[in-house]
Amino acid sequence: MAYEEKCVFCGERLTAFRASSVNCGGIYQNACKSCAKEVNALSMEERCRRALSLGLAKNPEALEEKLEFVIRAEESRPKCLRCGGKLKFEAPQCLDNSPLIDSLLLSEGFEILPAYCQECGKYEFYKPDIAGKNDLLSYLIQIDTEPKG
Repeated sequence: MAYEEKCVFCGERLTAFRASSVNCGGIYQNACKSCAKEVNALSMEERCRRALSLGLAKNPEALEEKLEFVIRAEESRPKCLRCGGKLKFEAPQCLDNSPLIDSLLLSEGFEILPAYCQECGKYEFYKPDIAGKNDLLSYLIQIDTEPKG
């Protein structure tokens, strides 16, 4: 039985040894190894766009929905209160303002979610549990804080 899949990004016929898969909006798409290497460095939005471009994508309706969600999330990205630039989230931090940091009894730590302006470099702070309730913000936090590479 022949392996007859095609790369969704370039249309090249895949062999068992040249096949790979790429996560596009939670749906793994067939790809040749060279395209997989190229598109893995791209944003989820761009990966979804490229997967849809040749019409070879698996479950294109779900990809289009994911693409619309990603676009809405980026449009709703919080803006800097000072210059209006877009904010990028960092990993949540635990701050402690107690006088005796070593003592567990007096520890009064609290968690913050820092976000910095990509234009002016100023920081804004969010309460992580409240920001995480918003689906769009939750997605932005996830993509901004996931390790690259």
